[in-house]
Amino acid sequence: MSRRLLVLTGALSGALLLSACGTADTATQPTRTIPGSATSTTLATTTTAPNYDCSPTTPVVPAEGKPDVTIPDGAAPTQLETKDIKVGDGAEAKVGDKVSMQYVGKAKSNGKEFDASWTRNSEPFSFTIAAPDPSVQGEVIKGWDQGVAGMKVGGRRLLVIPPALGYGDQAKGADIAANDTLYFVVDLVQVCTPVATPAGTGVPGSSTTVAGAPTGSSTTVIPTSTTTAGAAASSTTATTAASTTTAAK
Repeated sequence: MSRRLLVLTGALSGALLLSACGTADTATQPTRTIPGSATSTTLATTTTAPNYDCSPTTPVVPAEGKPDVTIPDGAAPTQLETKDIKVGDGAEAKVGDKVSMQYVGKAKSNGKEFDASWTRNSEPFSFTIAAPDPSVQGEVIKGWDQGVAGMKVGGRRLLVIPPALGYGDQAKGADIAANDTLYFVVDLVQVCTPVATPAGTGVPGSSTTVAGAPTGSSTTVIPTSTTTAGAAASSTTATTAASTTTAAK
């Protein structure tokens, strides 16, 4: 198991998904009869690339370098605890934002460092913040969704994550025990806010809402990537003499 995968949601058994890696969908595509044509034409699905307003445009590099994570003696807390080591002065991270982080993680059970972005050429880890509701499945463990929200770019924060907001009674590899408490020091290095597609410019059916975002929220456009059987990875359209029609899945 890649060390990078340990941050992610434990509900995805067997493979904690960091970067989606899919195969082509070989299912038959829907058909539609083009007006004026006697034949039925297969229309390929298309994927709408998300639009983001990122601040800053490139992730910042924490001047303090890799932090140390200190685990105190005594019983671990049963609720999420956060402590700002340094308060940032940049954009604030909110539900629905795609954020980039540097981090170090240690487990209470043995005090070992089980994961760190700093050991991978300081490549930031990115994810979309889901709603804090425990019933909403996000891209990371709930302790991260709840603990990172409210940070500002340039900030450094300690997260102490109890099992209920981490991996619960599931052990993860050799370094995270069942019912372990996780200690992270995280740096917020970039916030990217989804930009809603202007009315009339989107592809019908292509927009999806952020996991757990309130009804009516404009923080949308986190599309699911789909691939058309027999088509290139880029979107394909069926064209008549008068117009171009795209069928969204």
